[in-house]
Amino acid sequence: MNFSNILYQFKKGLSKSREELVNKLNFIFSHSQNKSDFLERLEELLILSDLGTSATLEIISKFNKIDLREYQENDFIFFKEKLKYFLINILNSPPSEINIIKNGLNIIMIVGVNGSGKTSVTGKIAYRLKNKNENILLVPADTFRAAAIQQLKILADQAGVEMINTKEGADPASVVYDGINAAKARGKNIILIDTAGRLHTKINLMNELEKVKRVIQKEADNFSLEILQTIDATMGQNTIEQAKSFKKSLGVTGIVLTKMDGTAKGGIVIAIKKELNIPVKLISWGEKLNNLYDFETNKFIEALLD
Repeated sequence: MNFSNILYQFKKGLSKSREELVNKLNFIFSHSQNKSDFLERLEELLILSDLGTSATLEIISKFNKIDLREYQENDFIFFKEKLKYFLINILNSPPSEINIIKNGLNIIMIVGVNGSGKTSVTGKIAYRLKNKNENILLVPADTFRAAAIQQLKILADQAGVEMINTKEGADPASVVYDGINAAKARGKNIILIDTAGRLHTKINLMNELEKVKRVIQKEADNFSLEILQTIDATMGQNTIEQAKSFKKSLGVTGIVLTKMDGTAKGGIVIAIKKELNIPVKLISWGEKLNNLYDFETNKFIEALLD
């Protein structure tokens, strides 16, 4: 997908966030009585936009260093460009793609809380990698939700990839064990594991994911392991504690932000980077299998503010 198409999709998905943020920024700039008033209002807006305390204080500190004369002599566009520059610096990191090794087994484990879009994302990643001529096997390790296995099978058929058979109620670690051995027997180079949603506060369920990871490390030879956490962007700051727990338990290697088109608070991307230093690798919105995009800082910030 070329630059203009990606930017168009980002702008389309971030329309709610952009409208909310830009309109309020414009109002603040137009109605602030002085520099101090502007900074106070801006701080409140950034917090409410889910940028988080740490990123907000950094931005306010940078704006505070601007000479008062610049506030008097420049227009709103000038300050919007300044904000873009500050946000890009906070997110400053090269595009982080899913790690795929050439000569070995690539295992991608999708984790997250209930309702964050894990199964849909699994199907979308499978579709993307299949179109890159990768040889993929889906592993339905969400054996507790009644419709999960069936949903993943539908997505597997739509994406044109294979999925191993399993039964509802099966032990997830055993399903993953079978999946690894099936991948070896069938000559697959990528395994995508869809796991059951779980609250990060449920210790026994988090332990179950750790068990799945141990099985992978024990049974797979010459492999790379990518652990992607799906985060529902509409949940805002609540997702930070989720991500902290999953990172501590599993060593999450990347974030997939879902439902970005359903929130007016796109700032959660900045909070995740600033608070956790986990790369946001993919953004998902919409129902189609091709509604999955690489996260690119400059395009994201441009789509958020322009």
